[in-house]
Amino acid sequence: LDAAMLLHRSQIKVRYAETDMMGVAYHGSYLPWLEVARTELLEAEGLPYRELEARGFFLPVIEVSLRYLRPALYPD
Repeated sequence: LDAAMLLHRSQIKVRYAETDMMGVAYHGSYLPWLEVARTELLEAEGLPYRELEARGFFLPVIEVSLRYLRPALYPD
């Protein structure tokens, strides 16, 4: 698989608990959302993460960089 060529779209609804008092998603909420997208991408490609681990392949996240284009708001 060429990771640069894979595209996948996941939908996640911003929950109230992930926001501040103004209804803006807390920046730390994005990392679990990215993990959901990664897991769904692998499953869509027929490579469930659990199966990869069982075969001895692990995909540790060693660096994350985000650029926020606009705030995610409750209940986006």
